[in-house]
Order: sequence, then structure tokens, then C-alpha cells
Amino acid sequence: MVENQIKTQTTQNRWLVVLAAVVLELALGAIYAWSTFASYLKTEEGWTSTQTQWVFSAGTLALAITVIFAGKLNESFGPQKLIILSAVITGGGYILGGILPLNPIWTTITVGLIGGGGIGIAYALPISVCSKWFPDKKGLVVGLGMAGFGSGSLIWQYLLKGVLYDAIGISLTFVIYGFCFIVMIMFSYFFLYNPPMGYTVEGYDPIMKNNADKTKEEVNFTRKEILKMPQFYFLFYTLMVGSGAGLMVIGIAKIWPQQVLSDLGYLNAAEIATFSAAVIYPLFNGLGRIIWGWLSDKIGWKKSIIIMDTVQAITIFLIVLLVQTPATLFIGMAIIAFNYGANFTVFPMATAGVFGQKYLSSNYGWVFFSFGIGALIGPSLGGYFNDTGNQLTAFIISGVSLVIGVVFTFLIKQPKKSTSN
Repeated sequence: MVENQIKTQTTQNRWLVVLAAVVLELALGAIYAWSTFASYLKTEEGWTSTQTQWVFSAGTLALAITVIFAGKLNESFGPQKLIILSAVITGGGYILGGILPLNPIWTTITVGLIGGGGIGIAYALPISVCSKWFPDKKGLVVGLGMAGFGSGSLIWQYLLKGVLYDAIGISLTFVIYGFCFIVMIMFSYFFLYNPPMGYTVEGYDPIMKNNADKTKEEVNFTRKEILKMPQFYFLFYTLMVGSGAGLMVIGIAKIWPQQVLSDLGYLNAAEIATFSAAVIYPLFNGLGRIIWGWLSDKIGWKKSIIIMDTVQAITIFLIVLLVQTPATLFIGMAIIAFNYGANFTVFPMATAGVFGQKYLSSNYGWVFFSFGIGALIGPSLGGYFNDTGNQLTAFIISGVSLVIGVVFTFLIKQPKKSTSN
């Protein structure tokens, strides 16, 4: 029985839903702080770079796969039961990571697979719930919620490095991390639930809103139906290359600029590159989710994807020229992070716009799986060409892939259906 359900049929202040979404995603977004753990494990525990990336790769892949199943479970059981499940599994994965031996295999299983799976259970809940409470501001509120996921690492990595593992060690840090996850995720339980049946917003006209993307009255398609449609594969490909390009840059955001700036004679190249990767990227990653969400409410998801991926392609084509001074490095990284973050706000809106709101949780889970593939391809592409000293090739491949995604987006039209489900 779908849950509107546990709560009484009175409406709360809907902005509390957004607050709960932000807190939830701040906890889940700590996965992006893994580079701080990886640095410690490499220098203090003797792990190889490849071994440290096993954990992150396992976590992102588990996240992407779990989102698929979580979407269907959300439709059946509602968000609050999944929030409890996410708190137990995410927190438990990190706590086990601190209790069990600290080695690549155990940590990949506990922090990577279990922790990443727990994150995936709750990751997309704010998209579904906030969209229902704010049909008039879907892009903005989803962007606000998802900004916590994009910029959470900015908070977590400094807390970890400055307060926790330097003082108490990484194993105990994992345990504390896990309990923090449980508390923050469970906070969202009290506010992140679906609105009552028949809930509407005064003055909101869905037909006028849909006209921003030149779509007709909403028609809903199930997961089985969308997997047979070219529109699904256009969205899948475009999100895959958009997220993959951003993750490729994240993967070498510190190493490669440091090499270039050092060769150019900058004595503080390491500090410049670290600031770019640890501050500029997560900050603009979060801002991109908010601003592009707001903008997609105004101009529609289709124009938003076309603009952001066109700008992203141009920036990636020019990135070799931009990484020449600290100022141009920061500008280039800011633009790439800004557009990378936008993917996770605009594509939920695109999925709802093309396939309808009713089955958004399940349908977006399948679209979002493309992120898992992008997470495997993007960093590997960047790492390989960085090792061979031919970074330009990686950027050309990413830029061309983005251009193809822009063409696919032009081709997307709302599918027709005689009756709504």
C-alpha cells in the first residue's frame, strides 16, 4: 500500500521536505569525499592507487544498480520505509568497514558495495517526493535537494582530514562516519513523505508548465514500455556521457593540473591543484544542481540539456588551453563541475517530462543506471590517457560524445499513447 499513508491527511510546510532532502543528500554525498580516504590509505596503509579506486568504483556501481530497484520499491512501499533501510545499510556498511580488517577486499565489500548500495536506496527519493510537493517548482527544489549530494564532500573531507582520521585513525573514522549517516538519514524520515492524495498547489496549471518543453498533457508510461522506446536510449546515452565526462575530469582533477602547472614553473602547483579539486569542483557541482534546476523550470529540460552539454563540450575541447594559469584552471573546472552537477537535476525532469510523473521513481532508476556505466568509463578513460601522457585524446573523445548527446536530445519527442495508465 503506497504511503501517504503513515501520516495524517494534513499538509505540512512543504519547505521542510526540501530541508529533509538536503540533509539526506548531504549524508549520501559523502561518497564523493572518498578521495580523502584514498590519499590516506595510499600513503599510510600502503594501498596502490588502483586498490583505492576499487572502493569508489564498487560504491558508484552499487549506487547506480540499487537506484533501479529502489524506484520500484518506492512505488510499492513509499519513501519512509526505504529511508529506514538506507540508514541501516549505509551506516552499517561503514561501521563494518571500521570493525573488520582494513584491506582492499574487506573495505571494497563493506564501504564500497554495502555502503554504496545503501546510498542508492535513498538517493532518488528526494526527486520523487519533492516533485510531488512542488509541481510548480520541480527543477528548483530537486536541485536544492541534490545540491547536498554534489557539494557534501566539501564538508566531509575537511571534517575528516582536519578533525577525525588524523587524530583517531581511519578505522574508527569509518565507525563514526557510519553513525553520522544513520542519524542524518533518519532525520529525513520525519519530513520526507508523500503529500496527501489529491494534493495540489493553488494557481498551478500543468498544461501551461508542460508547454515549456512543447509537450502535451502528461501521459504515463511504465518501465516495460519505456525500455522499448528510442527516447529512453537517447536520455540514457546523454546522461551517460554527461556524467562520464564530469567523472573523467574528477578522476584527474588534481593529478593532471598539478603536472601541467609544475612544468610551467608554478612552485605551489600542488596547492593550486588541490584547491581546484577539493573546493572549486564540489562547490560548483552543488551550485549547478540548484541553478540549472531553477533554469529548467523556466526554459524546460530539453533546452537545458542542449545548452549545458554544448557549453560542456566546448569547455572540454578547450581544457588543455585553460590549464595554463591558476585563474583559467579554476574557471575551466568551475564550468565543468557546474554542468556536471546539472545532469542530476535536469535528467529527472526530462524523465518525468517524456514518460510522465506517475512512475518517475522506477523509470528514472533505469535512466540513472547510465551514471554507473559513465562512472566506469569516464575515470578509466582519463586515467589511461593521463598515464600515457595524451590527455588531449581523452578530452576529444568526451567532447565528441557530448556533441552526439546534444543531437540525440534534439531528436527526443514526447511519445504518444491513446490512454493514460
